[in-house]
Amino acid sequence: MTRFPRKVLDQLLRSVPGFPDPQRELEQYPTPPSIALELLERAWQAGDLAGSVADLGCGTGRLAIGAAFLGADVVGVELDEVPLTVARQTAIDAELEIEWRCEPVENWSKRVDTVIMNPPWGAQRPGADRPFLKHALATAGSVWSIQPATTDRFTRRFVAQQGGSVTAAWPVPLELEKTMPHHALEQETVEGILYHLHPVGAR
Repeated sequence: MTRFPRKVLDQLLRSVPGFPDPQRELEQYPTPPSIALELLERAWQAGDLAGSVADLGCGTGRLAIGAAFLGADVVGVELDEVPLTVARQTAIDAELEIEWRCEPVENWSKRVDTVIMNPPWGAQRPGADRPFLKHALATAGSVWSIQPATTDRFTRRFVAQQGGSVTAAWPVPLELEKTMPHHALEQETVEGILYHLHPVGAR
């Protein structure tokens, strides 16, 4: 694939359903299609979707399905079987082969070339993103992660503590629709940051 298929991929990402029964304690918010598209395009341009890819905390599989469409050998790791069932069916409908694993990210230890993820941000459980960052840096040569802008300083410090480095970072405003009873607004914009991370010695 020599040209990024933006239009077709955008349509595919928009066809992936959201969480059928979002769990507040698991911070189950879907990655907006436009942000998923940006992550995948940047990772593709960097050559990071040409090999093995893991989507940690994959939810209904938007990032995993997009990466598989672009030719990556993908595994999606998700704790909750409910959204994973949606992901499996969506991948089947799109005729994409993806390995789906229902297990905590802490149990994930397989080496991959690249990790892509939009982990929990820690709004309900402080530090919920730490296991994701830790395991991503320990198992992949390149990591693409969406994190809250409000914790930028912490994220950079934690990545450094894990022996990693921030190669690049881009602001990404996430348009989140009301999906849970405690949401006061029908739609809210949350400022995020898309990070490209590397463990020590991996560039």
